[in-house]
Amino acid sequence: MKSYIQILGSGTFDVNPSVLVHYDNQKGCKRYLFNCGEGTQRICLQNKLRLVKTKNIFLTRVNWECVGGLPGMLLTLADTGTKDIKIFGGENLTHFLTATRGFVMRSTMSVETHEFQEDGMEFKDENLTILPVFLYPEWQKNITSSSSSTQNLETGTKRTRDSTLDEINSNSTLKYKKEILSLMFNQGQLSNDPKSSNKKRSKYDEDIDTAMNISDEPQDNQMMQTSKKSNSGKSSPNRGDNKASLRERRKEVFPKRLPKSQHSFTSVAYICKGPDYKGKFDPLAAKALGLEPGPQYADLVRGNSVTAPDGTVIHPHQVMGPSRPGMTFIILDVPSTSYISSVCESPEFVTYQTSNKDTQPRVIIHMVGNGVLEDKRYQEWMNKFGPETEHIIANEKYCPQRIIFYSSALSQLKLSKIDENHFRIPYYSNEPIKQLKSLDNIPKKASFAVPMMIYQTEPSFKLDMSQLGPVFDHNIESDKLLESSDDYLNIAEEVKQEVARSHSEAKNIPGKDVIITTLGTGSTFPSKYRNVSATLIKIPNNGFILLDVGEGTLGSMSRHFGPYDQPHGNDQTSLESCISSLKCIFISHMHADHHLGIVRVLKKWNEIYKGVDDATISVFGPSRLRKWLDEYSDVEDIGFSKVKFIDNKDLLFWKQQKGNNTSLDSLQYLKNSMRINKVETVAVIHCPNSFGISIEHSDGWKIVYSGDTRPCDDLVRVGKDATLLIHEATFENDLTEQALSKNHSTTEEAVSVGERMNAHTLLLTHFSQRYPKVPVFTDDHGRVGISFDLMQVSIGELYKLPKFVKALKVLYADENEAGIEEDDNVYEEVYIEDEEDDNENK
Repeated sequence: MKSYIQILGSGTFDVNPSVLVHYDNQKGCKRYLFNCGEGTQRICLQNKLRLVKTKNIFLTRVNWECVGGLPGMLLTLADTGTKDIKIFGGENLTHFLTATRGFVMRSTMSVETHEFQEDGMEFKDENLTILPVFLYPEWQKNITSSSSSTQNLETGTKRTRDSTLDEINSNSTLKYKKEILSLMFNQGQLSNDPKSSNKKRSKYDEDIDTAMNISDEPQDNQMMQTSKKSNSGKSSPNRGDNKASLRERRKEVFPKRLPKSQHSFTSVAYICKGPDYKGKFDPLAAKALGLEPGPQYADLVRGNSVTAPDGTVIHPHQVMGPSRPGMTFIILDVPSTSYISSVCESPEFVTYQTSNKDTQPRVIIHMVGNGVLEDKRYQEWMNKFGPETEHIIANEKYCPQRIIFYSSALSQLKLSKIDENHFRIPYYSNEPIKQLKSLDNIPKKASFAVPMMIYQTEPSFKLDMSQLGPVFDHNIESDKLLESSDDYLNIAEEVKQEVARSHSEAKNIPGKDVIITTLGTGSTFPSKYRNVSATLIKIPNNGFILLDVGEGTLGSMSRHFGPYDQPHGNDQTSLESCISSLKCIFISHMHADHHLGIVRVLKKWNEIYKGVDDATISVFGPSRLRKWLDEYSDVEDIGFSKVKFIDNKDLLFWKQQKGNNTSLDSLQYLKNSMRINKVETVAVIHCPNSFGISIEHSDGWKIVYSGDTRPCDDLVRVGKDATLLIHEATFENDLTEQALSKNHSTTEEAVSVGERMNAHTLLLTHFSQRYPKVPVFTDDHGRVGISFDLMQVSIGELYKLPKFVKALKVLYADENEAGIEEDDNVYEEVYIEDEEDDNENK
């Protein structure tokens, strides 16, 4: 058997701490994932780690740092063939998942949640026995012992129970939410192949669209009545045998707001024990008992008795050496110093703080907040474990902010040879802010976590760095580029000179200092080269606007702007100043590649304005977005009370022309603060409730963003004479049929929209991850630019972008021929839109 523990995220800007445990044996392969924050999927893709063997996911906390990548991960696992997933964690786990019912659904997989309650529970399978230990902040009152009792999830048997759940987390409420979860992931109940239909909008879409008109107040009484009616008058949804009944049940329960929940500050540590080690087979003892080498030896090793030639029955214990306890490892999450007392006082750890090597944990993975490692209490607790225990530290100050997505950074470096201001090398640091060796009293076997670091647990115990990716250093990579890319560097230099000669084209156009940063330019799934949709607009002296916020957007912003309060780049804009000046977020539609990053951005904004009662931020989006954010706010505070939400439908251009705008007060506040003259949305041709947007400023410029759409006449009409059109170009020109079936645009179709709109410049984005990074198109008027992740350009410099295309075609000539690597194909088009025709809830 081979088993090992692998670090995925170490707490960098782009990937929160996460761990993948591998068990490979004759019975098969299994993976156990601990935490799934934003970027977890992308780091697996970057390092060619396939998660299809993952059946069990464990969460240390139910907040966005630990769960932000889970919705997208579940969609991908379902579409790569996984049939069932079990997710374990603390309170609000089921609430968090069911709140995503407006955009996360799959009929090919079942998902079960197991919420470890305050009396504790135990997980056990053939590879691992896992005991949760509950950690609480000091200020939390009326807590109980974390788990002197356990419940086995396989058998359901309880040993003791010395606490009861309050009404808000009652068994009936949890049961109701789990029913909703079973309607979201209903493997075996509904045969619905997403690839078999080409309908633009199915009856199923319409039903869900209607069903998701969730009311604002919790429906506790209706919930109880509905649950009773379901149990008595209908067959269980787990036994539903036709599509119609399942659809009707969804329409019945999905509209209701989830029963309110309370914030939970519990952190769950996991004590994990592998299977006991069998003793070694003693061939001399077997021979002495009359056995000859052969199949009987193997039977004894497998634990079976055999019969010797003389008729004597030989039992395994007669020829096997003594067994010893299985290997133990611990994963714990200590968010702040207020949890240290709970860690030190938890009796569950005492058993393993011993001089007995068989009992000592082989490795402890510490996911710790700032200040925890420096605390003498925590250091003393660490030292109570044996000297052979390895301690792996995941903390943003003690782990270097190395480049995680190496392929993307290398691409950015190459692009910087065209223009280092427009293609800024992402921020990184190969040395941590603080050194572990500066701490005098931590164990000697302590090291900082690095993505892909491995601790081998079978057949031997040791740290293994062989799978670490290359360490990005732009100076070293530039030298390599000089040696290997003469053709490209020569073309890049030619382009630079051409741009310099055409400086006169930089007319004093309105909004020339407005800066557009394309943070994410890919579609459907975060890839090695492109993250999913997000575009940032900086209006000097007026603030920032975000157009769509796919998963990983805050990580991309951190790489672009640098550490929180330390500007990275010539414009001297820091992440802190960007977030604090963020005035508006527009979400075009409820496919997950366009909005899953909004929670982390709002959380960061809310941290800045904590305690500032009159602080507000405007969010434009489909009504379903507000409902999801409202329900997720039951899990943790993301500043939702400060959000001025405006439904995209209320901003439709034809409504405003009629003076039929119900959001005038909130909209007027934004217009005044950003000097915006007009904001209009357009219902575009994609899934139900998909919108484009046009923003006109008092300085005379207009920016139009298409969202995801087929070529749309209304968008052309509203965007007439736009200064900049940002339009999706998902498919290559020879894939018109796929563009039609998926309601996307080809590159040439996007160019045609720009021409019909008479847009001054067209910026193409939202490229399919399976296709080349430089699309083919005709640009007769020199108005078309190609977007790349972290590209930054002002309106006054848009004239440069068409001139870059010549160098780009040389740079990416190989990719243009081959597309993305074959190993990546398992992920293509599965993150969001494989069920797009029959299910808008992505």
